Amino acid sequence: MVNSNNQMGKVKQQKERTFLQDLLNFQGSLNGKSKFLDEVRLKGAEEVRNIPFPTKKLEDWKFISLRDLYKDSYELASDLDVDVPDISEHYLPESKGARLTFINGSFSAEHSSTEDIPEEVLIGNIAKLAEEDNDLLKEHLNKYVENNFEEDVFSSFNKAFLKDGVFVYVPEGLTVDVPLHLLFVQTDADTNYFTTSRSVVVADKESEVTVVEDHIGLGDNKYFNLPVVEVNAEEESYVKHTKIQRDSREAIHIARTAAFVHHHANYESYTITRGAKLSRNEPRISQRDEEVEFTVDGLVLIDGDQVSDTHSVMDHRFSHCESHQLHKCVITGKAHSVFNGKIFVRKDAQKIDSFQENRNLLLSRKGLVNTKPQLEIFADDVVCTHGATVGQLEQDELFYLMSRGLNEQQAREMLIYAFALETIENITVDSVQDLLVDEVHRFTENQLDSELTV
Repeated sequence: MVNSNNQMGKVKQQKERTFLQDLLNFQGSLNGKSKFLDEVRLKGAEEVRNIPFPTKKLEDWKFISLRDLYKDSYELASDLDVDVPDISEHYLPESKGARLTFINGSFSAEHSSTEDIPEEVLIGNIAKLAEEDNDLLKEHLNKYVENNFEEDVFSSFNKAFLKDGVFVYVPEGLTVDVPLHLLFVQTDADTNYFTTSRSVVVADKESEVTVVEDHIGLGDNKYFNLPVVEVNAEEESYVKHTKIQRDSREAIHIARTAAFVHHHANYESYTITRGAKLSRNEPRISQRDEEVEFTVDGLVLIDGDQVSDTHSVMDHRFSHCESHQLHKCVITGKAHSVFNGKIFVRKDAQKIDSFQENRNLLLSRKGLVNTKPQLEIFADDVVCTHGATVGQLEQDELFYLMSRGLNEQQAREMLIYAFALETIENITVDSVQDLLVDEVHRFTENQLDSELTV
């Protein structure tokens, strides 16, 4: 007698294994415009065929299931014919003339403007720069993600479908006064689709730039969004990077960020997660010389059946480095938050001062938190601390605020906002701060009907 359970297990494993490989059938339509990108995509496709698809059997994936991703089929977004509504409400006023917009992964000149960006800055969409055989693009594209993400099927899949994205090069000694708004819009559609954008930001010596990476879903449809970001902060440069993720509540968002930080450089990263049914964010920051600083903070606001997973690596390779990570999560409904952050200190990387903490505010009995901050240290002269907390809104604090005239909703909103403020207040773009305050307000508006623990 044939064991039906074994047969079902084999079918499931085969479906998991071949999911991304099957999507490679769409790849041929992208080739022919740039020999450079054709070669990149072919290399990525070969990697996808040889790297296994992750499952819950792997330590780094044991808390989440990718079934919502591979159970459905997807089409290449650029093959769809969709209507684009007015999206001007999503423009940042500070970036009126410093915005590159991508609709379903393709550059939209109609919705972009670069008139306020200094002429010395090279900024453009990757597809056009590749057609022009741009040397700077060829020098930097894939350099950082390939060094930080080895044997990673998702970064390879992004490479296999690398059609378009943003390339920014800030020359030596230049400060860009306006924030660069990289706006990625996913439209509503009747068909599931996937997009694979790439953003490359290179700050040369003694330069400074602020980047806002903004992902927005206009509908309630399902799609698979796989963005990859590469950052290179050269000597004495300063890169401020804010990522806002507001994808459709049915979307799958799997992201990789690879950053190199060089001598006396400073890289600040703030990631805000509000959308997507399933999101997985993986920032990996690599110290490339002595005397560097970097920050990898995050704020997660999830409810319903959302799942948010953050796996980060702070890689200390040389002596004298200060690093900081504060990852805050607010969870309600049946939402599930996962955090796995690693402070990695290599041999001979002395005088490291690194801080990491994951704080979770759990607002419902059915919410779930898995947290695993970890230290991996091979040097002896270091100060590295890590920790995690899971708590609820304090009854005494609620009572105090309500005794001062606030209703329950207002009291909850104030406490949640105070919890989130430590991340929000570090973002230097005023309109982004205002946007995030509004997100906190919308998040708490829906909480009175939830099953609360307090």
